[in-house]
Amino acid sequence: MTLTQSTPMTVATLADPLSRSLRGGETLYYGGDNAPNLYRLDAGLLRAVSLTSQGRTLTVRHILPGDLFGEEALSTGRRLYQVTALSDAAVRAIHPQHLGAPEVMEVARSLAVQVERLMADGIHLQDGDLRGRIARYLLTLAETSLGSRHADGLRFVRVTHELIAEGTGATRESVSKLIGEMRDDGLVMPAYRCLTLTDEAGLRDLAGAGRD
Repeated sequence: MTLTQSTPMTVATLADPLSRSLRGGETLYYGGDNAPNLYRLDAGLLRAVSLTSQGRTLTVRHILPGDLFGEEALSTGRRLYQVTALSDAAVRAIHPQHLGAPEVMEVARSLAVQVERLMADGIHLQDGDLRGRIARYLLTLAETSLGSRHADGLRFVRVTHELIAEGTGATRESVSKLIGEMRDDGLVMPAYRCLTLTDEAGLRDLAGAGRD
């Protein structure tokens, strides 16, 4: 699973000069809301989610700094998904009526990069066993604003079992069981809303083995 950041784009100069700040867990908009504008993510990490008929929340895509999103403003005019901040974030609105031909191409490039990530994510969800998928997801999130390092240099990820389940297409119960096994194997150390990656080499091996 890859979360490669988009290249900064000139269309950003058309965005509102004042950004809107979001706290982690805050929702920017909901599915069904009107979609008068696009957005550009300046900082942080967002995700678009969808609710299934069984009431489960599924991660549709991650939104990284530099990404343009809210493309429903160019099509249906209604939001298709709920977009929520996974960390503190800053976004700026971009109004479609201000876009000329060059800026539309920039929007298309950003969306193309995100489609490539979506395709990689689709492979991630179908490729290998759940332990491998969890390992890959943790290593991926460690590269985003959810990741940081302890004083001893070990990396950790601010994440819950529920978020991992929603990002790997699994149930929370299955994820909790496997996180416990990975703890016993010395791969991770769980804490409240946090997982320390105690053996990154082992996690990378597991992530690769999960593709066999």
